[in-house]
Amino acid sequence: MKILHASAEYFPYTKMGGLADMLASLTKEQAKTEDVYVALPLIGKLGKEPIWTGKEYKALLPEDAKEETMAVSLLTKARFREADESGVKLYFFDSELFRNLESIYGTGEEHYRFAIFSYACYALSQILQVDAFHAHDWHTALSLSLQKNSSHSIPSVFTIHNLAYQGDHPFWMTGFLKEDPFRLVTSPFDHNEKCNYMKAGILSAGQITTVSPGYREETLVEPNGFGLSYVLNKRKANYTGILNGIDPDEWSPKSDKRIFQTYTLETWKEGKRKNKEGLYREIGRPSLPLETPLIGLIGRLTYQKGFPTFLQAFLERRHLPHRYVVLGSGDIETEKVFFHLSETIPDVFYFYRGYNESLAHKIEAASDFFLMPSLFEPCGLNQMYSHVYGTIPIVSRVGGLRDTVEESLELKCKTGIVFEPNDASSLGYALERAKDLFVSPERDHVVENMMNLDWTWNKRKLEYDRIYMKSIERLQ
Repeated sequence: MKILHASAEYFPYTKMGGLADMLASLTKEQAKTEDVYVALPLIGKLGKEPIWTGKEYKALLPEDAKEETMAVSLLTKARFREADESGVKLYFFDSELFRNLESIYGTGEEHYRFAIFSYACYALSQILQVDAFHAHDWHTALSLSLQKNSSHSIPSVFTIHNLAYQGDHPFWMTGFLKEDPFRLVTSPFDHNEKCNYMKAGILSAGQITTVSPGYREETLVEPNGFGLSYVLNKRKANYTGILNGIDPDEWSPKSDKRIFQTYTLETWKEGKRKNKEGLYREIGRPSLPLETPLIGLIGRLTYQKGFPTFLQAFLERRHLPHRYVVLGSGDIETEKVFFHLSETIPDVFYFYRGYNESLAHKIEAASDFFLMPSLFEPCGLNQMYSHVYGTIPIVSRVGGLRDTVEESLELKCKTGIVFEPNDASSLGYALERAKDLFVSPERDHVVENMMNLDWTWNKRKLEYDRIYMKSIERLQ
């Protein structure tokens, strides 16, 4: 089967969140048995220099260029440049709209940039004549509408990674979608009097998936549907939740070259101690005690991630012996509070602003616990990384977190600590339980349970195969 993925992110080239990791590891697994292609924008600042093959492909189908519009002109000058990544063919969309960007998001005219990119992805699917077309999140959702309206429609799948981001724009900004090369009727995409790209993808795709069964159920009901639960309920029969997986070549304490000391299930205690020593030296806190629990937090400092709940619980539980290392950026006020804590109580709290892939691995390997206080979480990957590294996750009972972490009364089933979302008291009590578990013989059993879990893509790849076949059958 020939599969083309369309995405704004792909690790290690463009990464802002879990989408990049998820797609890179999924396609790597798929490439073992299928022909896999990925279309993504070529921006000025990539995380890695691509291995170019020298091949190029057009980004505009001749039949869609009947009139000389701005979009047609841009697509005529653009190209897809082919590169190779671990058996996956990457097609970088080389256009003046993206070429000089340092970051894939946060720039003006995103509604236009990603509409042009979506058309280009649709055109590439026709040029490559793939068997299945798989678009990810609102950035590529319009490609599904083009696919649906095409006389040569290709079976399609749309994956929702986070319904909170929908790409909704005033209709006066999206009038170009009625012109060449799009020629779309946009009235069905109307949501709150705006043209909603996410809604377009939901209505147009042959099959819809999201990144955990728990998040699927949550999005069918407001407020977690973010206004689109009624549309998802219309497509409920074609809407599936599939948990993400992780790449063991990137995330494994046995072989991780980024950490200070590799370790296994048999050597995790000594391994964590060495990694904690190394991390404390690197962050300039070499005198911190190794005998006290270290809690890691990594993520975007956004409303979704629940950091205000954490801050309240932290302040209410200052008596606990925990040390905290936080890696992330986002909300300015949250950053200021974290900077303040890092400066005023350096023996308890450390904050690194931004994202650092190497430091993220070191935090996972060194931490005794990993905290995810999310208000909602489509899947989450860090709790899976934590399991693999013997780092006990402390998570809120939402979405993919409740699907993957269990605080069971049966010790043989316990794989973490769970608390209620947006509840500082519940989180505070979870931190108390972490203190007790750190010195309890039960910790050995919990770590063994976690490190024996299989979060690879082996089974999940088969679930996506079934979704592709369902989409193919719908067009037959």
